[in-house]
Amino acid sequence: MAEEKKWEKWDGPEKPSGPGAIGNAEPPSGNEVEGHSRQMTVTCFNCGAHQYVGPDSKWFICWKCGATSSEVMVA
Repeated sequence: MAEEKKWEKWDGPEKPSGPGAIGNAEPPSGNEVEGHSRQMTVTCFNCGAHQYVGPDSKWFICWKCGATSSEVMVA
């Protein structure tokens, strides 16, 4: 079963620690089998835009509004 991550607004002055990226509006095209991309879909907390980021991302910057979201540890 897929691991579920929870995201929320990042309020720090600099980027969060760990791997992260700018989200992509479209899934990347490449050599992967159709429908089996190594990306995960996330939703911006601020504007609700869906985007694609790498599976090891701990934070992302929304491609649409520029807001930064970071992963939240759920206990």
